[in-house]
Amino acid sequence: MYLNVIISCLLCFSFFAVQAQAEEVASIARTTCYGQCPYYKIKIYADGLLIYEGKKNVANLGIHRARISKDSVELILQRAEAINYFQFNEKYPNKGIGMIDLPVCITRIKKGLTAKTIWNRNDAPTELIRFERFIDELLAEVHWKQL
Repeated sequence: MYLNVIISCLLCFSFFAVQAQAEEVASIARTTCYGQCPYYKIKIYADGLLIYEGKKNVANLGIHRARISKDSVELILQRAEAINYFQFNEKYPNKGIGMIDLPVCITRIKKGLTAKTIWNRNDAPTELIRFERFIDELLAEVHWKQL
């Protein structure tokens, strides 16, 4: 029994040690709303590691992991650059809190020493909304493994 506990602890430690070494380069999260909106967060690491936390109204509740190719990670960063992600405002709408029944989509991109987080509730530019959907669609096909 003690051996199982020790092995479990070592596996958890090695997982979090690897996670700490990899650099988080992007993330996407969607917040809850008054209805059945999916509520989750996905962290994307440079080496292709994905960490998913499903909180409510999603098929996978809890913490899961998966992998995508480094090319897919690079594609996300290239798309961000193509739409001038770092030039967008930090929140939408620009003034006020917007329509409070709507969920917020929170994206974060880190490229080199530059990082930016954008909170989009409504009234965001079309390019940003398409970028959010692109990330969701890219990650919709991965096979999550619960931790």
